[in-house]
Amino acid sequence: MLRFKIIYGLEGYEAARAVRERVFMQEQGFPFDRDDNDGTAYHIAGWDGERLIAAGRLFKVGDGIYTIGRVAVDADYRGQYVGDTVMRALEDKAVQLGAAFIRLYAQEQALGFYKKQGYVPQGELIPGEHCNHWLMVKDLSKIRGCGGCKS
Repeated sequence: MLRFKIIYGLEGYEAARAVRERVFMQEQGFPFDRDDNDGTAYHIAGWDGERLIAAGRLFKVGDGIYTIGRVAVDADYRGQYVGDTVMRALEDKAVQLGAAFIRLYAQEQALGFYKKQGYVPQGELIPGEHCNHWLMVKDLSKIRGCGGCKS
């Protein structure tokens, strides 16, 4: 049975670290995975039984603006809606925290996945050392209520 948990800060990073390292460092060849945002991010970790299979993180970058990143799904679980579950849980957490917008930097090969999640590319492709990225944005106020409305 699949289960997911959101954990704040470096404890959350440690819970998600193994799948992030497998996907980003071993599979994709990035030299490192951790950065300063991990200490102030909400991390999601997903397990199938005892096997860690998915991760992602969410952190605030401005008033009502959050970033999702480091979304990683073990190769054996891709195409099975695990990534969709990770994204939905992080978006729901962002809404709880008062987010109106979420941004992310999508690897070029994952552009289609994020478009299906409702993210819209902004600007031009951003060249990178290991892969190219697109800045993408999702307006949560249009799909999850008005945020500041009074009932």
